[in-house]
Amino acid sequence: MAKATSVALTKQLQRELRHQQWLRKNLPPKLQAQSQRRIFVTRTKLAVVLGRSVDL
Repeated sequence: MAKATSVALTKQLQRELRHQQWLRKNLPPKLQAQSQRRIFVTRTKLAVVLGRSVDL
């Protein structure tokens, strides 16, 4: 599997954040928690690639 670039991770993070808004309106809390975990994982990967600390 290819290494994720900062641009790809940034796009994925933005997509997950938009999706989270939709989940809050339409789906149960369990799915919201899964989405939140994906956001944290993506944000952490992006921080590692960029060599920065994770801003919450």
